[in-house]
Amino acid sequence: MLNQQMNTTLHAYIVLPMVLKVFKQDYTFFENGKSVARIVYLDKLDTVIASVQDDLAAVKKTTYNTYHMKVRNLGKQNGFIRYDWQTPNDSGDLLFTPEQLRDLTEDMMRLYLYGFLSREVTPSNRGWF
Repeated sequence: MLNQQMNTTLHAYIVLPMVLKVFKQDYTFFENGKSVARIVYLDKLDTVIASVQDDLAAVKKTTYNTYHMKVRNLGKQNGFIRYDWQTPNDSGDLLFTPEQLRDLTEDMMRLYLYGFLSREVTPSNRGWF
């Protein structure tokens, strides 16, 4: 049975790669944009992406080294996306609807953009033109 900390870590292990993927897509969108103000967004996304990558590395380390947990995405079955987890002493499944994963991803993105996981933005030396 998962304790609360293991459950939180497992959810972060599942959701953070999705958060990172969306932020990278956003980065590409702004990078290719024509607006002069895009520099502000790119600087913010640089900071956010670095923060998510740091947290994902820490979550993976905790998952493997502390909990000795293996996690697998077993794909979509009956409208649910199924994840399997195993520790040396226990195992289980997590089922999410696509909407649940989308909501979890959005919630986590908000935390990185302006919630308690946000970091101060370091301005870059990008030119405005």
